[in-house]
Amino acid sequence: MRNLAPGLGQRLGQSVIVENRPGASGILAASYVAKSAAEGHTLFGTDGGALALNGALFSKLPYDPADFALVSMVIRAPILIVAHPEAPFSDLRGLISHAKREQGGIAYASPGSGTYHQLSMELLRRRAGFEARAVQYKGAGPAVQDVVSGQVSIGAIDSIVAMQQVLGGKLKALVVLAPKRIAQLPNVPTAAEAGVEGVEASPWVGVAAPRGTPANIVSRLSSDIREVVTSPEISKRFTSLGMEPFATTPEQFGAFVKQEIARWHPLIKELNIRLD
Repeated sequence: MRNLAPGLGQRLGQSVIVENRPGASGILAASYVAKSAAEGHTLFGTDGGALALNGALFSKLPYDPADFALVSMVIRAPILIVAHPEAPFSDLRGLISHAKREQGGIAYASPGSGTYHQLSMELLRRRAGFEARAVQYKGAGPAVQDVVSGQVSIGAIDSIVAMQQVLGGKLKALVVLAPKRIAQLPNVPTAAEAGVEGVEASPWVGVAAPRGTPANIVSRLSSDIREVVTSPEISKRFTSLGMEPFATTPEQFGAFVKQEIARWHPLIKELNIRLD
């Protein structure tokens, strides 16, 4: 959001202040914005967890995705399946073969229970037919460090955190769970290219406003955000940080969130993941 704020403020003709309200899987920030005045002055820099996953992870929430007027998506960060450089496999097929020989399945680093990272690996192992068990960490940073150090041989890590480690030779990327290859890692195939279909997964960030925000304000905000995200300067900055610029209309954002809920809620329930 901080990369977005200066350009958005310039287009709106007023300062855009980013206020952090961390904790509780985005619930605190979501609840605050949902209860704010619907006048376009308070926006929610949301991630997929708050709008798409929390409804299945928590038995009760103080907000509902319907409490928001969706404005625009901003970025996606595809999941990479990464391994320690000395791991005895260098591609997805090698990982699958190795995992099938491991008693009880292969351990993998996950940045937290119920995250896109864990869900992506659980989806991948189901589609590819191997066993894996999650080693949970409090965030992607600690998770990736234990793969770098060899404490855990593989991890499901988003491109923002993993890309520089891969480029620096501290990790090897086996596959990217995205529809297409990442520009900065052109030699890393997609899962579909490696023979496993339907396992695309990307944490994402978007902007929402309180429900009831006038349509003309939502439309103006969405247009301005799209202009900022697609501008050469910001697009290049996001890409260099491992993000995929992904601006949308409000209608496209709404359809995407519905697809995410329909896709991930059944898997969360199947895995019996609860965060409360």
